[in-house]
Amino acid sequence: MKSLHLDRATLKQVKAYDRYRTRVAEQRKSAKKAIRFARKQIGKPYRWGAEGPGGYDCSGLAMAAWREAGVDIPRVTHAQYRQVKRKVKLKELKPGDLVFFRGRNHVGLYVEGGRYLHAPRTGETVRIDKLTKRRKRQFAGAVRPGAPEHKTWSPSVMELVEKIDRMSADQRTEEKPPDKERTPQNPPATDTAPKNDDSPEKSPERTPAKKAAPPGGPASSKPARSPKQTRPEPPPRVETPGGADFRPWAMYTGSTFEFLSAPGPEAV
Repeated sequence: MKSLHLDRATLKQVKAYDRYRTRVAEQRKSAKKAIRFARKQIGKPYRWGAEGPGGYDCSGLAMAAWREAGVDIPRVTHAQYRQVKRKVKLKELKPGDLVFFRGRNHVGLYVEGGRYLHAPRTGETVRIDKLTKRRKRQFAGAVRPGAPEHKTWSPSVMELVEKIDRMSADQRTEEKPPDKERTPQNPPATDTAPKNDDSPEKSPERTPAKKAAPPGGPASSKPARSPKQTRPEPPPRVETPGGADFRPWAMYTGSTFEFLSAPGPEAV
């Protein structure tokens, strides 16, 4: 924000709008939880004065659903409408909103697509119904639990916050470390590279050759044993010449010649 050189008044508006939209996002998550809980109650009987878990009346179901979402609202319909600050028009309904009918004597939870979930009356069960023309004529208001009171924001403030969001996203992208597996200095691991169908997964095993027959004799009928099964014969010792020109280690030591015999295998 400092790089944008915002004055104190503008900065205050930006922070206020950011808090507002954060509360709106949190309310939408809570609304999904309330609807999810209410859907699980479908089929349970209407019981006057009940608030679950075996049965509900209309306001008891609304209270229990929002309580499950972490939002406390009053128990009866009139208090629910009065105490929830965010009022909503019929054409602005969103999932989770409480919809009131018949002088606010009945309430249901708006689902989506012009439908609402409610506990209708004695002898019936919790279900989802359509907002028919008759129901729309009975509409007596709606509220949005958990939402901040509606406020109109300046388009310039909203655009400024969106610009800050983009700047923050770009900065996070720049600070993100490069992919270690795909840099020129460190190519991807061989096991992540695509396999070639023509190349075998394992190199073919070396088949030991049969022992050659001695001159004038038959070849051996026994198969040659693998190196693991046979201990190799030690190589013959080579007598070191005593000549003064023989300097096998001189190139490594860089010193005046002193006879050093190369180590050989121990005699078996």
